[in-house]
Amino acid sequence: MRKKELNSEVVLASRWSRFWAGFCDSLIMMVFIVPIIYYGGFMDTDMVYETESTSFASTFFLLTYSLLIYLLCNGYLLHKKGQTIGKNIFDIAIVDTQGSPLGLKKIFFKRYIPTVLFHYIPLIGGLVALADTLFIFRKDKRCIHDLIAGSQVINIAVTNNDEPQNTDND
Repeated sequence: MRKKELNSEVVLASRWSRFWAGFCDSLIMMVFIVPIIYYGGFMDTDMVYETESTSFASTFFLLTYSLLIYLLCNGYLLHKKGQTIGKNIFDIAIVDTQGSPLGLKKIFFKRYIPTVLFHYIPLIGGLVALADTLFIFRKDKRCIHDLIAGSQVINIAVTNNDEPQNTDND
């Protein structure tokens, strides 16, 4: 059996499918991260008054742990299909602006790492996260992390089929 070739024109993923895929990915990450935060003592009020080095060490540990969990949960799918678990559920994938696969290195180091690092910048991290999210309302539906990586998210259910299927509206 021969694999269907991609249509010459890609169909961008809807904003809602990207939202729900991200929501699913966040829930999966929370299953692994919340217990560490809770049982690791990261929610102790005493920790707030600790020294800066302890605060930095804790932040660095959580950052490293979350990056490893992200790779363990999504690395294979990102490498093979350009998808996270949530994107796989919603039949959407990360590709470059020409519709070609990006590969795990580019997705992880150019798309995911910069976004995560911005979130840890005091005072402006939350604003950058908000701006990144709001960029989805651009005509090309590309967020800041897409612009950094030269990526876009496409609907593979429509792109891989000869006849477009009915997709959800934005």
